[in-house]
Amino acid sequence: MKKTERQNGIIHLLRMRKKMTAKELADYFDVSERTIYRDIDGLSQLHVPIISYEGLGGGYEIDSSYFLPSIKLSEQEILMLLMVLKAGEEFRIPNMAADYNLLSGKLLNVLPDDERQKASQAISHINFDILRIIPKGYADDVLNPILEALFKSCDLQLSYYHPERNATESRRFSPIELQFGDGGWYINGYCHLREEKRTFRLDRIVSITCMDEENHFINRELPVPEHDKFRWNTYELLIDPALYRIIKDDVYLQNAVARSIDSKMHLTVSTPYKDEICKLVLCHPKKVTALRPEEFMDEIKQLSNALSEKYQDVSQRSISDEESN
Repeated sequence: MKKTERQNGIIHLLRMRKKMTAKELADYFDVSERTIYRDIDGLSQLHVPIISYEGLGGGYEIDSSYFLPSIKLSEQEILMLLMVLKAGEEFRIPNMAADYNLLSGKLLNVLPDDERQKASQAISHINFDILRIIPKGYADDVLNPILEALFKSCDLQLSYYHPERNATESRRFSPIELQFGDGGWYINGYCHLREEKRTFRLDRIVSITCMDEENHFINRELPVPEHDKFRWNTYELLIDPALYRIIKDDVYLQNAVARSIDSKMHLTVSTPYKDEICKLVLCHPKKVTALRPEEFMDEIKQLSNALSEKYQDVSQRSISDEESN
């Protein structure tokens, strides 16, 4: 990073964080404290109003009235921001597609005509594959009430569509966390109808409004029900070492503790991705063995038996059909 870029960065950090020590600034920019001292001296010579405090609790501040003129972005910085925006598009934040397009256009228009075409071409060759489900759409203005409720710590009134029951229910809901997973947006919190923690997909919310009632659950740790999509469980598996080397970087194995046992790898992994663990066991019956928990092993047995019976019946019917023909 060039000196001028780092000095501009110091100004922005001090405006954002109010006060920082030389060590904190040095750690942030990965330079020595001596370099930060030189940068601060240079900024002072440029009449940037940086205030220095010595002793315990000391550090640097910048006068709150100081105005920083518009920043000139480099070509690399614009490309980085365009990449972030393109990744952000994959998150499909509700009701914000137009904002992404507008902001991308603003960034591209900063560049000269010839550089703009090159940047557009470069970004067109960068893609992100993070989707598993693709919601068809969201109710108008579904996001703003959620953000307002999190900001004001108030409850929400929402109508939610249940595809399994093909019905819509009205609920009072105390939101705790908005999160993205598998290609869709979810909100979890306390459901006053069910009197427990629940998780709802935003694309299944039909209507939503903020309530005057205070959210008393926003900073509370709620018990996670068995059916919660994002419930964490701990699994123990025996897995073929060659297969483990192939999949060990997959997200559902990020917390795995591995050790060798004879010719196998013993894994203990805590993860909310139960479906992925289940598919791993079922798709590789000769290379993966589930050891714990007992209820998970029972589920695997039931699934295996159901599949065996189903396809045995299918096979027998096929043979009977052939014989009758």
